[in-house]
Amino acid sequence: TPLAMVPGGFEEATVVSPGHERVFMKKRVGFVVYALRYGYDLVPCYTVGESDQFHNLQGAWKLRWGLNALSIPAVLPYGFPLFPSLPRRVPLHTIIGEPVKMPHIPKPTKEDVEKHHKRYMENLQRLVEEGCKGTPSEGRKLEFW
Repeated sequence: TPLAMVPGGFEEATVVSPGHERVFMKKRVGFVVYALRYGYDLVPCYTVGESDQFHNLQGAWKLRWGLNALSIPAVLPYGFPLFPSLPRRVPLHTIIGEPVKMPHIPKPTKEDVEKHHKRYMENLQRLVEEGCKGTPSEGRKLEFW
């Protein structure tokens, strides 16, 4: 049975910034624990250029992380100049990688989780680097927050 998860959450929306490809998953390991525990493979997916659709004020990180912790999204996006709630028109390119095979480990250790989380992030990094070629995002490195 397929299962989709978006590990970034409010925090990923908070760090989005035009000109940067960012994901918030340095410490997000719950999806890896779940995949290991129940035997799911992880399929890296990313939409290149999505970060260019909206400007999002940067800074005041301590306050913004605090709001996120209270389940209040600390974002102030603005897009198209005449209608700021609409996204800017930018090319988007969704890329879907090969599954990262995960072993079935009913009770994964911290070391198991770290090892497979690193594997997933490396695969996502490669996917984005390849997927950016020929797009306005070419040359951008995926930033892990």
